[in-house]
Amino acid sequence: MNLDDFHQDLHNTVNARASVENDYTSMAFMAEVSERFAEAGEIEDFTVLDFKGKGQRNRALAVNAYDLDDTDESVSLAVLHYSSSDSVDGITATDAKKSLTSLENFLSEAVSGTFTTGREESSAVYQLAQDLHHRGRAVSRYRLYLVTNARLSDRIKAIPSTSINGIPIDFHLWDIQRLHQVEESQQGREALEINLKNWVPNGVPILEISGDSTDFATYMAAVPGTLIADLYGQYGSRLLEGNVRSFLSGRGKVNKGIKTTILSEPEMFMAYNNGITATATGLTRSDDGLRAETLVDLQIVNGGQTTASLFYVARESPDRSILKDVFVPMKLVVVDPEKAVDLVPKISRFANSQNRVSEADFFSNSPFHIRLEELSRRLLVPARPGVNYQTKWYYERTRGQYLNERNKLASADTSKFLATYPRSQVFTKTDVAKYAVSWDQRPHVVSSGAQKNFVAFAESVAKIWETSNEEINEQYFRDLVAKAIMYEEIRRSVAKADWYDKGYLANIVTYTMSKLAFEIGRQAPGSYFNFAAIWNLQALPDAILRTALSAAELVSQMLTAPTRRVANVTEWAKSPVCWEAVQKAAFVLPDSFLGNLIDTSIRAEARSVAKATQRIDNSIDIQKQVISTTKEEWESLRAFALANRIAGPTDIGILDLVTERKRGFPSERQCARLIATLTKARERGFSDF
Repeated sequence: MNLDDFHQDLHNTVNARASVENDYTSMAFMAEVSERFAEAGEIEDFTVLDFKGKGQRNRALAVNAYDLDDTDESVSLAVLHYSSSDSVDGITATDAKKSLTSLENFLSEAVSGTFTTGREESSAVYQLAQDLHHRGRAVSRYRLYLVTNARLSDRIKAIPSTSINGIPIDFHLWDIQRLHQVEESQQGREALEINLKNWVPNGVPILEISGDSTDFATYMAAVPGTLIADLYGQYGSRLLEGNVRSFLSGRGKVNKGIKTTILSEPEMFMAYNNGITATATGLTRSDDGLRAETLVDLQIVNGGQTTASLFYVARESPDRSILKDVFVPMKLVVVDPEKAVDLVPKISRFANSQNRVSEADFFSNSPFHIRLEELSRRLLVPARPGVNYQTKWYYERTRGQYLNERNKLASADTSKFLATYPRSQVFTKTDVAKYAVSWDQRPHVVSSGAQKNFVAFAESVAKIWETSNEEINEQYFRDLVAKAIMYEEIRRSVAKADWYDKGYLANIVTYTMSKLAFEIGRQAPGSYFNFAAIWNLQALPDAILRTALSAAELVSQMLTAPTRRVANVTEWAKSPVCWEAVQKAAFVLPDSFLGNLIDTSIRAEARSVAKATQRIDNSIDIQKQVISTTKEEWESLRAFALANRIAGPTDIGILDLVTERKRGFPSERQCARLIATLTKARERGFSDF
């Protein structure tokens, strides 16, 4: 997809979002970009707001988004330059710097405490300014972003860093071209390019470990602790692969053992510490090949705790040279960029075997996501009145999958594709997590951002998948779609409600869904919400929507109540205490709502049937896999199994059937055992097919 097509698609997406949320197009654009930043690992959880005004000495001030909750204690702020043109506009260097100056002015006045003088205390920007002022020096770095749907002038490539109260300020420029590049990248994020010679003038000594693979190369290195700490200080959690970032976010800042070693025996750090495992998609070495000079797309896949601990020890110590004798063992795997999407998640999974990473985690190629994708391509939606064809809901397992599939088609086939999969019926991994966790009554988790919420979702799904993967079936998918319809219709209706005063829409919606689910359990025990009715209607019944809107108004009042324990509403919404307060608030479900509930016995029967159907589907899939594997491939598995003693006589007997040493075809149970043998062989290194 070229830049103009990308711009047009983004423009259409933003316009649709603005219509649904009853918001300005510019703010819808900022919200859309914020979600894409979260998926790309650039910013964890931007909260969007709209402020433009004057400060001291009539200085221009502006801020359009913020994130106060990164694991490295950095603060990110963004300012928006939006063009309403249907084509790609340009933005000059002068205008870009002007916008960033207005953002820096806001930061300066917020930190000093002068911004809040004479301003409305209930406003989101007032709450943000208060937070920034109270944090004082407890910030590692400020990251200021210019976000624009225009194209930046080639004259502006980078803006030098500054500082405030001794804390560094970095400037980041994100225009339409850069957004397009991330959308097109295989990894779904922007690849960092790190010049190691900025820290180690001659480069970092490395030793290549020989191997036969053309997909990757492995190196060992002793990396200066100051380099690790500084890289984390500059790039923060962007350096950490998704699972590592999530694992780190829930734990303390400094590992006590690491700190003790640094303070008492720094020269022994190399011997005592397990080190880090990292991947990269590019490596430049010195002429003799013995030193690493630059790395492309560095991702720490194991050792996040070590990385963060080095950073915090250095930051908290008055002695700037505290890490001078500390060296960290590092295994670096440089992978082929074309294979990185598949290899990096596997390297991370196995490198973190001591902190078990589930098969149903948030990697796109996990079996859970593959099954949802398969179900979405197969299940037809009930036809709506007056429409003579059926559509499907499209589960986007990887970013940009929908557009890529559409763009590969000829124009005639494109029309058919769009009719089958309307743009309004596309949902992503993070969408699914948002809908499911909202109904699971954890709105404070949803409010904590897409990444943290997805971790919570992955953990709950893992328990289901590993106990009985048949639970992830057609009914599960239909229920997910029903929750999607509920969430989006509540969002659309709240945005247009006369009591809604723009702000905190996402928090209101997730808390509303959770409140409804909670009250069903409290007021109608033994009953279950009838998601099947929503699936059949492909809409939320009026009685449900009316009740949801009443609940939403109550939730809005609770979130913004003057008695709330945290001044910043978005931060308050992340607290379990906030959810406890909403749970306690009186709310009566009307009879019209209760009439849409079903007895749990009906639900249990439907669930049992769906599981049995999925069990049959699983068996068919296994038999199809056996049939599609050639005799020669089974021969190679048989030889490997015998050589490595991973198959008993019964298993060899089944292999004799598919290698035609014996007559017949394996039964359903034998097929399952055959695939189990294949899985066991792969765990021992078998890779012939």
